[in-house]
Amino acid sequence: MTIKVTPINTLPVSVTGDYCALQCEHCKGHFLKNMTPLQFLESKLQKDNNYKSILISGGYNSEGVLPLTDAKLAQIKKLKSLGYELNFHLGLVTPENIKKLKNIPDMVSFDLMLDDFVIKEIFNLKNKNSENFKESFLILNENFPVSPHILIGANYGKIQKEYEAIEFLEKIKPKKLIFIIITPLENTTFRDINLPSLKEIEELWKFTKRKLPQTNLYLGCVRPKGEYRYNVDSLALELGFKAIVNPHSDVIKNSNNTQIFEECCALL
Repeated sequence: MTIKVTPINTLPVSVTGDYCALQCEHCKGHFLKNMTPLQFLESKLQKDNNYKSILISGGYNSEGVLPLTDAKLAQIKKLKSLGYELNFHLGLVTPENIKKLKNIPDMVSFDLMLDDFVIKEIFNLKNKNSENFKESFLILNENFPVSPHILIGANYGKIQKEYEAIEFLEKIKPKKLIFIIITPLENTTFRDINLPSLKEIEELWKFTKRKLPQTNLYLGCVRPKGEYRYNVDSLALELGFKAIVNPHSDVIKNSNNTQIFEECCALL
């Protein structure tokens, strides 16, 4: 059974407003524009009390870390006391970050990137590499529930180091793995890239199912729209993905065996 995820009851919040120090080549802060700035969160929740969970995210600093000051954490702790589930999109972490976050996240979403070219030239983390991402993932995994994400095609549409990320996770055997797909955006160098082919994605996903047979596979919210989305979503359904976020309407229409979950898929 595939779960249709429509995350209308999760509120995405940015602790940095629309600012990000990295200005990654594929994003340029685009996704921050659709998030509620932390300073407006209280008034937002007063107007709309339908939210059950909150995604704590934002722009990263030059070290790839989500800047959470003591004041911001105090505000976030209040959300926890009010009963909201909290999913943190932290980026890279330090032992100090971990101590401050103790007992706060219900889930941590982590982008597992093991391509040094992408890390340095696309994420603009010139002094970081794949080992830093492995270290952050492992320390997070020791302290919190973690939902690893793999971004397909981050190297200008090419699928390369994604296989290494799967092999790294093979030793850890995560309960879930969320795939997202590079999406061409205006005002970025990715605007006119060639998207990964359906055949390449199929090969990657079949490899994943062989390496991680007990892991539930999810297709996350970030992926191209239109016919490409229809084809990718159809493939995910065919391969038995546990969940698809905002699936193409024609794909789910053709499936009689679906459930609905209305929060961030990482919390499923």
